[in-house]
Amino acid sequence: MHGPLQSAGRLFFKRLGFSLLQAAIFGSLVGLLVLLRPPRPGVDDGEGPAPRTLLAGPAGWLEGLERGAYDWRARELGRRSTRSDSVVVVAIDDATLGEARQSEHPGIASHPWPREIVGGMTGRLVDEGASLVILDLLFPELSPRACATQGLSPAGTADDDSAFRAQLDQKPGTSLLAFSWSGARALPPSSRLWTHRVRVGRFQDLAGARPQVQAVLANQRPAYVLPAGDGVEVWAGVANADEGVAFAGLLELKGPPLVRERRAADDAHRVTPVDLLVSMAEVQVEGLDPEQLPEARQLAHPVAPLLGEKSEYGSVTVIPDPDGVVRGIPHLVRYVPRQGESHLLPSMPLAAAMKLAGTRRLRYADGQLHIGDRFHVPMDATGYSLVRWDAPEVGRGSRGSLKRAIPAWNVLTNLFDVISGVPPRNAQDLSGRVVVLTNTSSYATDFKPTPIGQVTPGGSILGQSLANILLGEGIRRETPQHDLWLTFGMAFLGAFLALTFSQRFRSAAGAGVYFLSLVAGAAGYVFFAWYVFIHQQRWLAVAGPLLAMAATFLSTTIYAFRTERQIRDFVNSALGRYVSPEVAKLVTRDLTLMRPERRHMTVYFSDVEGFTSLSEQLPPEQLVAFLNEYLTEMTAVVRRNEGQVDKYIGDAVMAFWGAPVRTERHAHQACESALQMREALLKHQDRWQKKYGHRIHFRAGINSGEVVVGDMGSQLKSNYTVMGDVVNVASRLEGANKAYGTFLLVGEATADLTRTEYVYREVDRVRVKGKQLPSRVYELLARRHELSPEQEVQLTLYGRALEAYHARRFDEALALFSQGAERFEDPVCRVYAERCRGYLTAAPAPEWDGVFALKEK
Repeated sequence: MHGPLQSAGRLFFKRLGFSLLQAAIFGSLVGLLVLLRPPRPGVDDGEGPAPRTLLAGPAGWLEGLERGAYDWRARELGRRSTRSDSVVVVAIDDATLGEARQSEHPGIASHPWPREIVGGMTGRLVDEGASLVILDLLFPELSPRACATQGLSPAGTADDDSAFRAQLDQKPGTSLLAFSWSGARALPPSSRLWTHRVRVGRFQDLAGARPQVQAVLANQRPAYVLPAGDGVEVWAGVANADEGVAFAGLLELKGPPLVRERRAADDAHRVTPVDLLVSMAEVQVEGLDPEQLPEARQLAHPVAPLLGEKSEYGSVTVIPDPDGVVRGIPHLVRYVPRQGESHLLPSMPLAAAMKLAGTRRLRYADGQLHIGDRFHVPMDATGYSLVRWDAPEVGRGSRGSLKRAIPAWNVLTNLFDVISGVPPRNAQDLSGRVVVLTNTSSYATDFKPTPIGQVTPGGSILGQSLANILLGEGIRRETPQHDLWLTFGMAFLGAFLALTFSQRFRSAAGAGVYFLSLVAGAAGYVFFAWYVFIHQQRWLAVAGPLLAMAATFLSTTIYAFRTERQIRDFVNSALGRYVSPEVAKLVTRDLTLMRPERRHMTVYFSDVEGFTSLSEQLPPEQLVAFLNEYLTEMTAVVRRNEGQVDKYIGDAVMAFWGAPVRTERHAHQACESALQMREALLKHQDRWQKKYGHRIHFRAGINSGEVVVGDMGSQLKSNYTVMGDVVNVASRLEGANKAYGTFLLVGEATADLTRTEYVYREVDRVRVKGKQLPSRVYELLARRHELSPEQEVQLTLYGRALEAYHARRFDEALALFSQGAERFEDPVCRVYAERCRGYLTAAPAPEWDGVFALKEK
């Protein structure tokens, strides 16, 4: 005969084949999700959502888990990093605005300030040593403010925007202006108001024509650059011929002005402020496919008067991941204003790095964007670069993960000091550093969730990204193909662990070792991915490999459990006795559970009141139907509260809590079950009365203490049960309900364990047969938070009466008990009132202690 014990070798090879198959299946399924990594999100292109494949949802869910694992590693890396001081934030914060409101200097009491003030601050920062000033401020509209301060602007500047531009031109090549972009399509500019055009200049090429184009656009008129022989002509749109003559005079053109009607074909040569910005900002990148970059169809640019060739321009747009968290910056974006044209625009950090490197030559190779021969930064083929945070959290203030942030008020104070002819009072230590001038006040909206904080200033994100470029640092994510192989490897590791340790699952200690092997394998891989991230700044997949490992481990475990069924059948056959399913499951894991042991538990007994009479009156079919319904409801409550139904004795139910699964709340679970049983009875009482012709009530007893629990019985039949004095007392308490007219009596130990959550009253002091010391018996009334005001009054009256009773003041006790019996129809009060009458007739002995002997059922 070949039983399960004789075929262990064959079972091993079956498990081996199954585990390898599961590793291949789950490695392939999860690996496919890893391989189908969702593309980095872009902006809405206005054309509706992209079509979703069947695996898009699961792949997105897995990527969400992976982003969470990445954020943890990013914070750990920041905890081991040193904050960079190569980039300094100058913040227009609440403190600065508060000082400005109290200042006597004109124009700064309210925000936004005149742009002349911003231009003066930019010049002051350069004078204090800043190599570049990044203006993380958008100027998409003309300034509504007039020039504010004498002495800030060059002579001849008539308005705020002209003053700002002139100030930036005084420090050529040191300022960077911001623009933003989106994927929504922009409406083409309208030309219906400009019926004529006036010629404003002739140039050799577009580069030479830019200053005149900027002058036209600064006057809020459309500019047209028309081919003219081997050069180009710049024309300005006007409403009529007279306006064309006046506009030519405004620009102080030499010679008679040439005015023509605008033709429809001229619109193909129109140059907008966006076109001017793109011509000054665009870059060329060697080795990069532009078609893989996100497409920007609309730009929010500095207003035309601010566009000048003596500044650089960069995008401040950041795109959050689907969970709303910003983890990186798109350094390159493809702008397509008209069909067939494509321009690559840089981010603000990239534009600043190009200026510092003195080159606009970019090269992409091996996952790195090279900026000339001086800088490089990890970047993927879509132009996206993960930010390497130099701090584990944002903290308070404006610096984010950088080392320093300076209040803008310090710069303003120095600026006004210099204008007044006195030495600046604040030493900023900006020599050779890049400054990010940004708004972090309560008026600002540029705060983003990042892995290091929910409220990270946008300027500090730009600054950290620039610091990464300057130091050649960044996070490089491994390719989906690389993560696929890691997923396969972890799937086979899960199969190996499950196969190696599954034999240990037959005992509690072995089960711990079994699952500990899974935890150890997962922890080892997480540590490996963490180490590579911290020391090599490489992002290895964590969620996919761990999921494949766990799925393979669990599926192999389930199969191993199924093969163990032969061993369980052998155990049952060898024992030759019935074992409940719950106990059988535990025995297969730990055979020592079948041996009796002493344990603290809670035992419950209940039976239906008047069941003998009921069984005599109902036909057998109805009696069985009622018992099936009743016992099903009661059993469901026990199991819902993690209890074990020991047995049914006719209508009686015996249950216990605290075994086989250990718990310190066994008394709470028993009391909660009793109350829920009463609620279930009340719910079905009317239906059962209508169906069976009797109104059903039941009584219950609960007791807690040390019992013997285990598999007990004969060789022919056994059961997992409990025994001991605690069990006997619980049974007697159930029977004692009849004498007191109560529903549920509990022992003193049970009440002591659960008094914080349930309300009791002392019913009597009894001496159990065979015990010398008396104990108190309590009635469980309700959950503590459900006690009604009427019950509180009843309990107060009952407590006073019981106190008088035990003090031998029987006349006072009789009056109070009689009041309780009449007012609240309290059966316990009736019992005590009758006792008081007896004691008033024949007083108890002097040694009377109020204790009654609890009789057997």
